Amino acid sequence: VSKNEQLQGADSPEEVVEGARYEGVLRFVKTVRDDAGTLLGMVVLSLDHRHLMEFTQHIAPTEDRSVVFPLHDTGNYAFMFDNEGWIITHPRYWNIRGFDRSGELVPPYTAASSPELVEKGIIPINLYYAGFVDPNYPAVARAVLEGRGGVMDITTEDGIKKIIAFAPIYYFGTGQGSPWIFGGIIIATDVRQFHKPAIETSRVIRQEITDFVGSSWIVIVVTTVIVAFAAYRISHSITGPLLELMAGTREMAKGNLKTRVKIASQDEVGDLAASFNTMARELNDRRVRLLQTLKALRRSRKEILQERNFTETVFENIETGVLTLDGSQMVTTVNSPACRILGTERPEMKTSLDVYLEDWPEILQAVGQAPTDAVQEHWSAYVPLERQGRGLTFRIALLPLSYGDEGSCILAVEDLTERVNMRKQMERMERLASLGRLAAGVAHEIRNPLTGVSLLLDDLHDRLLANPGDRELIQKALEEIERLEALVGELLNFASLPQPRLKPGNLGDVLHETLFLVRRQCHKCRVHLEEDLPETIPTFELDHDKLKQAFLNLFTNALDAMPEGGNLLVSAEVFADGVQVEIRDSGEGIPHDSIPLIFEPFYTSKGHGTGLGLSITHAIISNHGGRIEVSSREGRGTSFLLWFPRSA
Repeated sequence: VSKNEQLQGADSPEEVVEGARYEGVLRFVKTVRDDAGTLLGMVVLSLDHRHLMEFTQHIAPTEDRSVVFPLHDTGNYAFMFDNEGWIITHPRYWNIRGFDRSGELVPPYTAASSPELVEKGIIPINLYYAGFVDPNYPAVARAVLEGRGGVMDITTEDGIKKIIAFAPIYYFGTGQGSPWIFGGIIIATDVRQFHKPAIETSRVIRQEITDFVGSSWIVIVVTTVIVAFAAYRISHSITGPLLELMAGTREMAKGNLKTRVKIASQDEVGDLAASFNTMARELNDRRVRLLQTLKALRRSRKEILQERNFTETVFENIETGVLTLDGSQMVTTVNSPACRILGTERPEMKTSLDVYLEDWPEILQAVGQAPTDAVQEHWSAYVPLERQGRGLTFRIALLPLSYGDEGSCILAVEDLTERVNMRKQMERMERLASLGRLAAGVAHEIRNPLTGVSLLLDDLHDRLLANPGDRELIQKALEEIERLEALVGELLNFASLPQPRLKPGNLGDVLHETLFLVRRQCHKCRVHLEEDLPETIPTFELDHDKLKQAFLNLFTNALDAMPEGGNLLVSAEVFADGVQVEIRDSGEGIPHDSIPLIFEPFYTSKGHGTGLGLSITHAIISNHGGRIEVSSREGRGTSFLLWFPRSA
């Protein structure tokens, strides 16, 4: 509806006898689908636009009652806009969006709009494009879409200064937890309305003076002398107080609500002055209360924001993963550590715990086995699990939630893998230290008798030159004693493994030297050796000989695992904080139950050897500040991952 169609030649909507009506329809559409998600149709609910107008056209912000039709020129009216910023109810119908004669939607009013089209009143208003009129218009639209209401000062396209209050309009869909925003409503009042009582009083006074002068004109003409005398008295008894009252009214119109009029007369002017002072006092009291309320609201808002920011900071920066659950076991919020630990994304809407943790059945099983009163008892449990061949240890806990519906709780998830591994490593180090002391004592006690027995047998061997059979038996005994002495030597070496002598060195040189020693052995064993080493590996503190011993132990074990030949891959990769070396063979593999035992002293599955090689290797890598991990599948091969930190 254009301006001319609504006004029909009148100056304002209030003067129109019968203008064009805005015949609009608002439609709400809901798709209907079957269980398979196939579109069956749509349900359409149509609402006559006049019903929307009923919500706003009877509101008068400065009155205690509703009105039949809002007076736009007063600046006191309400209007509604949708979630795209388009005005959908307004006293001026041409501000509401519609279709032109060609059936196209009319574009919004902007700074580039033609003055002729603006004057014709055929361009609707969109708050997002009205920033050139007042920057607070788009700010109001954005605030409403964020679910916030408030109060702002604006200037209309007519140059009228207003105070507006705005709020979002919510609606709910089927099965929806949080409301959607349909749009917003704005109630506006002209700033001048705050001064309306004072201006009205001034107008009444002027009207009184005008009526008085008009009614006294004939008397003044007839009785000049009497009128002159009366005028002199009036100027002192009536006109003076009235002028003082007018001056006070002007001061109040300027915003000085502390203005008071001092008139002591007992006539109507005195009563008017007393009413004026009472009105000024009430206006000032209301202004003070309003300012105090606004100050308290700002203080409360600041405290709420500080509390919210503190809670969000703690929630997002703790190491523990946190999931909040409602009474029906639906995940409502998830913090960043939980996403990092579980490798998941934040759910955009409420999600069932079973669906969100479908890749973590061990956690779901542990939660399912928790007692019914686990939340009140602050229940927790350790959950061992395995991912990508690596053992993990999680600690989960159920804690009560202080707000929300009944049964709401917090599911806390902690990755304690490093802590558990560190504790196991410390226990292993203590066990190895005790075993080393025991081995050293046993080795010393055995070595001395063995030396004596060896010397005696050697002497006896030399004396029995004439008896070859006895000499052969003694020779066998000497060989067994030598093997025992070698075992004692390895025990002493394991028990007294010295701290590495660290000095700047290149890990690549150590690998190349060790591979040079085993390359010929690989060829003899029909093992294809594949090297994937970077050209440059950063230099860091290391013990060249000890690392060479550790790598040689691993290469020897790999060759022993491939008696029929196979493939041996040795690779290295440089990272910002360290170097990773992988030694992977295609041999027999290690049984799953034996993997935790391979680094234990004297453990061997080969049927020969002392079982100390991997224990010594583990100790050497640990003394360099590194770690060694193993993954294996029977019949498919074994992979050893060695990590050396750059700070080592």
